[in-house]
Amino acid sequence: MFILTREKNSIESGAFASVDEQGDPIVQFFVEKDDAVTYNTFLEAIGQDLHVTETDHESVDRLCSVLGYAYTVVNPGEIVIPREETLYNDYLQRIDIP
Repeated sequence: MFILTREKNSIESGAFASVDEQGDPIVQFFVEKDDAVTYNTFLEAIGQDLHVTETDHESVDRLCSVLGYAYTVVNPGEIVIPREETLYNDYLQRIDIP
């Protein structure tokens, strides 16, 4: 499994989470590294500086349970693009609006 993190090879540095329709965070885990790299490329295009980090399956449940976040697993070949809400929240953070 792969996850996008703030620092290379460091889940503890923080994981990237998109948001759902209600604005609740959802962490995305990728089965294939190539899919994580592709998604990260989309995020790099809007200025996110993230890293693809490998993690074991047990860490997925543990991490999200501790943070109180939902998560989704992106299976091989699924195409995932950043949601409009994720892009909008990123924009608000850039211009310093809470």
